[in-house]
Amino acid sequence: MKKCPYCRKCFSPHVKVGDRQKTCGGDKCQKALKADNNKKWRQKNPTYFKDDYLRIKAWLEEHPGYLSDYRKSHPEYVGKNRDSQKVRDRGKKIYLDIQAQLKSHAADITKQLWEPSDLDIQAQLDIQPLEITFLFSTIPCLDIQVPFDRSSCVGDNSPICARRSGLCT
Repeated sequence: MKKCPYCRKCFSPHVKVGDRQKTCGGDKCQKALKADNNKKWRQKNPTYFKDDYLRIKAWLEEHPGYLSDYRKSHPEYVGKNRDSQKVRDRGKKIYLDIQAQLKSHAADITKQLWEPSDLDIQAQLDIQPLEITFLFSTIPCLDIQVPFDRSSCVGDNSPICARRSGLCT
């Protein structure tokens, strides 16, 4: 008796396969084993598919009409690919919408954040995550994507600079 590494059920290996049998034979377990084996292979061969575009392009030029014929004879592939592309497009659209919203409302967000005269640093602010993102992106000392600029830390920022491991003088 062996234990399946995926579903943890005990199984008797097939007589002809013996100790080489890794899973119980269930569909989900076999798919998981295949995925693991593919992942291991890709880790061992990271450059196998790299720079393959020119070879594929040349092959497709030698076989004109192959892709359109394939799509006609495999409608299930076309449907699955179309659905996957819609999901990818949705993700891109959401990202672009957020970027556009930040750019188009920059002045309004800044005005809303800094307008109140009784602004207390410990008071709860009623602002949206996009507004917070915009605010942090406009403060040079808090941008972790850009190298730290010592000239931006002057006067009032000295406590912030002291916490930054002595980067500001």
